[in-house]
Amino acid sequence: MALNCSPFHKDTELTKTLDTLVQDIYALFTEPHEFAEGNVEAFGKRLAQHISNRVTEEKSGGTLRMSNIGTKCDRKLWYTVNKPEAAEPLPPEVRFKFLYGDILEELVLFLAKEAGHSVEGAQDTLEIAGIKGHRDAIVDGVQVDVKSASSWSFKKFEDHLTSDNDAFGYLDQLGAYLFASQDDPRVTRKDIAAFIAVDKQLGHICVDVQPNTYTDYTKLVSKKKDLVAQQTVPPRAFTDEPDGKSGNRKLCTECSYCSFKKTCWPELQTYLYSTGPRFLTVVTREPNVGKAS
Repeated sequence: MALNCSPFHKDTELTKTLDTLVQDIYALFTEPHEFAEGNVEAFGKRLAQHISNRVTEEKSGGTLRMSNIGTKCDRKLWYTVNKPEAAEPLPPEVRFKFLYGDILEELVLFLAKEAGHSVEGAQDTLEIAGIKGHRDAIVDGVQVDVKSASSWSFKKFEDHLTSDNDAFGYLDQLGAYLFASQDDPRVTRKDIAAFIAVDKQLGHICVDVQPNTYTDYTKLVSKKKDLVAQQTVPPRAFTDEPDGKSGNRKLCTECSYCSFKKTCWPELQTYLYSTGPRFLTVVTREPNVGKAS
C-alpha cells in the first residue's frame, strides 16, 4: 500500500500518524530543532549496547523464533533447529553489516520520536505458544518492523511487499508480532501493521502498510514445531537454476544467502566473480575466474 494511501487518520490536530513520518523525519534536517537531552542519552546507550552485542556475540543453539517461522524453506528451518552447528560462521563483514542494520533501526526510531511521533514498546518480548520474539516498536499505535535494505530490496517495500516477492518471510514475521499484540492497549490499530524501510545506500525512507491477514499464528507455530521435530530432513523449497548459457547451474538468490547451503548442496563450488561470489551446483564449463577454497 503506497504511503500516500495509508489508512491513517488524525483524531486531533496534534496527533501524529505514520502517514507523515517520513516527511517529519526529513524535516529535522531542514528546520531548526532542539533535541531532548534524555532522548539523546538513551539513544547513545542503546547504540553502545548494540555494538557490544554484535562484536562479542557467540554462536548459539538453534531455536524457533517469531523471526524465522515465516522462513520459506522448511529444510533451512529444520537445519536451524536441529543442526545449528552446520551453519556457516558469519564473517566479520557480515556481522558488521548486521550491526549497521541495528544502528539504522535505532536511528529511525530515535528520529521518529524527536519528530513528535509516539514510539513505545521497543524490543518488548512477545510470545505465541511458547515461541518468543522481540518487536521493533509501536509507532503511533501501529506495530512496526524496521528494515534496512539495499536500493533494490527497498523498492519492494516502496512498491508494497507482497507474498510473491517476500523471499525471507518478513510478512509472517510482522504478522506474528501483530497477532501477539492483539491484547496490547498501546497497539491501537489492530487491523494493520507496517514496515519502516530504509534504503541504506541512498538514505530514502518509506512506510509500507500491511493489512492484518488474521492468520492464526498459533496454528502456524504448532505446524512449525511438528516440522522441526520430525527425524527426516524436509525437501528443498528452491531448486538451482541455469547460469546463463554456460551449461552450469547455480543457486538461486534465496539459497545463496542461506547459511546452510553447503550442507544442503554438498557438491557446491564457489567462484569469485567481480560482482560477488557465485555458487555453482553443476560445473560443465570451468569459469574463467578465481575459485574459493
